[in-house]
Amino acid sequence: MAERQAAPRSPNYGGRLGYAIFHRTLRWFGVTPAYCLLAFVVPYYVLIRGRARRSVRPYLKRRFPERGALWRFFAGAFYFYRFGQVLIDQSAMGILGEERFRVEFPSARKFYRLAHRRRGVVLLGSHVGNWQTSMGKVDVLGLPVHFQFRLERHTEGQHFFDMAKNKDRFRFVSPDGFMGGLIELTNALAAGECVAMMGDRAYGAPVQPEVFLGARAPFPITPHHLAASTGADLVALLTVRTGKLAFRMDCVRLASGRPGGGPGKDERIELSLRRYVRSLERHVEESPFQWFNFFDFWGGGEQTPGP
Repeated sequence: MAERQAAPRSPNYGGRLGYAIFHRTLRWFGVTPAYCLLAFVVPYYVLIRGRARRSVRPYLKRRFPERGALWRFFAGAFYFYRFGQVLIDQSAMGILGEERFRVEFPSARKFYRLAHRRRGVVLLGSHVGNWQTSMGKVDVLGLPVHFQFRLERHTEGQHFFDMAKNKDRFRFVSPDGFMGGLIELTNALAAGECVAMMGDRAYGAPVQPEVFLGARAPFPITPHHLAASTGADLVALLTVRTGKLAFRMDCVRLASGRPGGGPGKDERIELSLRRYVRSLERHVEESPFQWFNFFDFWGGGEQTPGP
């Protein structure tokens, strides 16, 4: 049975001044000096910002249960550094231009054909790798893409979308709106368009527990219901940072929501959720420092990251 959790708040790492410094470094000197500057910033979060340091413990303990506290301390520092690199990359795509990036998308042709069947696609994103910059690349479909995405005041100017030169190509639907924006999203799918939602963060919507890294964790069930109810295809988009201004996008088809024959709706929802969780788990096992989770995903209560 689906439950509800309090809506999360994105972590406020860096603040306006910090982001302004990195943005100017990118414009004036390029990416490599920004990475070097990051190396001097990370120790502040690891050594001084105790709340930030504690925010990564639950995940590191789940992913590396055999490791000791000292190893996880240094792993936490690397984790923050990798997260900072991703933030720099997403800023660079907006500031320096998308043409500077090397993007691998092995399943692009298959994804394009699927989307152009015009029966609607629910694209399930995750907080992995360069997830935000990859979302900015799905407009290559040539179809409208509606992002259910919270643009919070304390993170203004920090997203790729904020700096994109053609920002108007993105259509945002707030999860805090009426019914979480479901009416608008349903209409978009009925028109054969694409809807992008997060698969590993509930934003206050109903959740359903599923075993993830050895323990039950709450995953949003709404995207799976939406696909099954509208007959849209459900596809997970998983990304990994492969190097300097480089990332790979992988698509995993989770379900065809087209009704008729086969399992019932509830069973299809359960199956697609399980497939998504297994896909995310494989990704985390292969790239453990590229799932950016800053709260106790397994502990229940509010899904509230914090610096």
